[in-house]
Amino acid sequence: MSRSSLMTSLGLRGLIHLWGSAGAGKTLLACALAGDASKHGRVEWINTDGKKSFVSYLKRNIDSSGGEVENVTITMTDDQSELLELIRTLPDSNLPSLIVIDPITRVLDLARDDPTLWGQEIVEDVLPTLAGIVSSNDLDIVITSESRMLGDSGNRAVHHNTIAKWIDHDLCLNRDMSGSLTHIVRKIEDTEQETAQLRVDDTGALTIIPSVFHSRVSEGV
Repeated sequence: MSRSSLMTSLGLRGLIHLWGSAGAGKTLLACALAGDASKHGRVEWINTDGKKSFVSYLKRNIDSSGGEVENVTITMTDDQSELLELIRTLPDSNLPSLIVIDPITRVLDLARDDPTLWGQEIVEDVLPTLAGIVSSNDLDIVITSESRMLGDSGNRAVHHNTIAKWIDHDLCLNRDMSGSLTHIVRKIEDTEQETAQLRVDDTGALTIIPSVFHSRVSEGV
């Protein structure tokens, strides 16, 4: 299966977690990844919060990347039970090249309300299932979640420590003060490294500049 050129340029593969404050650009980045991946294969987009505003951004990024609209399937889940059942049955389906679950926060927030039930679902079912799909198949999965102020841990994704045990890439998105630029920062244990910068033009299409390009420019290459 052909790899997404954008995924490759960002050094991403496997189970990828995008998180950050509301409006940081998580869904927009997922739209760019999905648009690029639609050039090479099928994309399954699973929406969990009922908001449809992402659809126009997704279509613009499919067009701007030269992707194929017919390669993208959007599933809107009505509740958490439907989402969990869909995730459980994914291994039995004809898997696409990219799966996006945007956001997974609804499931994670419920784990805070009922940690015995929903926390167990996340630890023992959802994340292992997604990680297992990635390890057994040639595909990528992107999950998004919002960050919260969680006591002494500061601004972190809900259940961030649990998620980090299963994912291959942990990316935090931070929008700068101007609101026109988002920094995509890779988290590796206690270290941080900027992976790329994300800009949105007036049409809603994205430009993503990998950090290797920044380095070459600064070095005068």
